[in-house]
Amino acid sequence: MKQISVVLADDHSLFREGLVRLLDSEPDVHVVAQASTGREALQKVAEIGECVVLMDITMPEMDGIEATRLLADRHPGCKVLILSASENKDHLFACIKAGAQGYVLKDSAPAELIDAIRIVAAGGSVVDPSITPQLLAGVREMGYDRVALEKRKLNLSDREVEILLHLSSPRPPVQIAQDLGISAKTVQNHISSIYRKLGVGSRAEAVAKAATLGLVHRD
Repeated sequence: MKQISVVLADDHSLFREGLVRLLDSEPDVHVVAQASTGREALQKVAEIGECVVLMDITMPEMDGIEATRLLADRHPGCKVLILSASENKDHLFACIKAGAQGYVLKDSAPAELIDAIRIVAAGGSVVDPSITPQLLAGVREMGYDRVALEKRKLNLSDREVEILLHLSSPRPPVQIAQDLGISAKTVQNHISSIYRKLGVGSRAEAVAKAATLGLVHRD
């Protein structure tokens, strides 16, 4: 049975001690370190390596959201499961955006918390069922903008998307430059960047792929 190494990050020592007793009673879960601040959690993970961090949000020195972001950047093999009393959807989305694999409330049943740890350790994701309405409300507020999503995925700038639209017309780069009020060299640099980001080698391929992604429309 593979052991799951857990780091507890919470500034309440009594709460941590209770969790240690709970988790260490499981045959496949072992608390290997404790931290009372986000900064200390980073230090512990740097020493331990691959693990699951049970992360509170509100802590001194560095909060759990910033610590999660830094862990995701510095230690991609580490999984973060937020364990918080907050049902605030802004906290939920901030944690997800920072790189957390799960979000569980502190009043969850012990069995639910242990299951969440196992799911996250195995590479899955979990959100406490009681805050699913907040999650759905947040998604609805964000809306779905396919163009914006594809722009973020491809790291296309607004100018590059604008030039993509012009590339779908028969106008040559010199005319595009005149239309946009920029130099032909600048347009050509943008076109080269667009080809690289789209993984294509020609204007026709760029327009075809952009149309497939919904970035431009062809008649």
